Amino acid sequence: MGAVTLKGVRKRFASFEAIKGIDLEIEDGAFCVLVGPSGCGKSTLLRMIAGLEEISEGELSIAGRVVNDIAPADRQVSMVFQSYALYPHMTVFKNMAFGLRLAKTDEGTVEQRVRDVAEILRLTDLLDRKPKELSGGQRQRVAIGRAIVRNPKVFLFDEPLSNLDASLRVRMRLEISRLHRRLGTTMIHVTHDQVEAMTLADTIVVMNDGRVEQVGSPRDLYDRPANTFVAAFIGSPAMNLLSARVEPKGLRLEKAVDPGYLPFASAANLDDHIVTVGIRPEHFEVLEKGSDQDGALGFEIDVVEDLGDTRVLHGVLAGGPDCTVREPANAEIRSSGSRIFVNILEDYIHVFSQDGHRITHQ
Repeated sequence: MGAVTLKGVRKRFASFEAIKGIDLEIEDGAFCVLVGPSGCGKSTLLRMIAGLEEISEGELSIAGRVVNDIAPADRQVSMVFQSYALYPHMTVFKNMAFGLRLAKTDEGTVEQRVRDVAEILRLTDLLDRKPKELSGGQRQRVAIGRAIVRNPKVFLFDEPLSNLDASLRVRMRLEISRLHRRLGTTMIHVTHDQVEAMTLADTIVVMNDGRVEQVGSPRDLYDRPANTFVAAFIGSPAMNLLSARVEPKGLRLEKAVDPGYLPFASAANLDDHIVTVGIRPEHFEVLEKGSDQDGALGFEIDVVEDLGDTRVLHGVLAGGPDCTVREPANAEIRSSGSRIFVNILEDYIHVFSQDGHRITHQ
């Protein structure tokens, strides 16, 4: 069993509190991704689980055993670092075997485990090479292989893909995902890349300023963000967050020159006079006939990004707030400076209070 439980965990560096009381349950066999902006505390939290940083307060359990005072080597975890951390003078085989030999494992077992893992990671033909003779992706597979041979209860990945180019990152994401399905071992992966988090995880932990903002599946976080931080962080392009005033007719966009009303039947039930409305770029409907349709809002296009499969339109909504609209690449070609009309379906409107917390989602 490789469940990981944190209860009231804090980390202080002198007067600075990097981790501010985290409660978290990671199920056995889960692929959990810790995601958030640089400096949010995700790598510090991972290092605390590994035993590389002491816990200032709280309790950490791995597989039902409290490990606060257990040495890193005895926690039954393996960590893969961003920098690979391979020994340059050793062959691939010796790098992968190093931890087993340090634990005085018999040579027959070392040989069998290394070759079994090398076959899984397609490293068999590289076992006699040294790290300088390998590509970045091959080095990363060696680092992962070194972790696997120890047969840990929990794998820890500290931004292992950040040094790879874009296409190799995609391939390595697929390899790590396949590896998790094959091994079924608990994996905790740190990244600042929300696309990486969405594609790898079955559970995402969104962190900010040493705290957990929300825990859930990728779909949960995308469809029901708990606050404006998660709403803006999860999704690419980011969710549009627009200030609006609650009025009897609905929600009226602040600073709008056009009428700027959004359809929202529950507006009368909102206590806040000013709210934040969240709309994802793909949830705008670009209208073909213009402003004669009910609820149509004018949209002045400033910049067009052609991404191949989609186009992202950056501009101004209803003469007021900046906004982003995404449409299929097979739609009519738009140009900077042109004006279109868009509609917003009520089912896709998110509403947040003035302090940023979710009020409702129709």
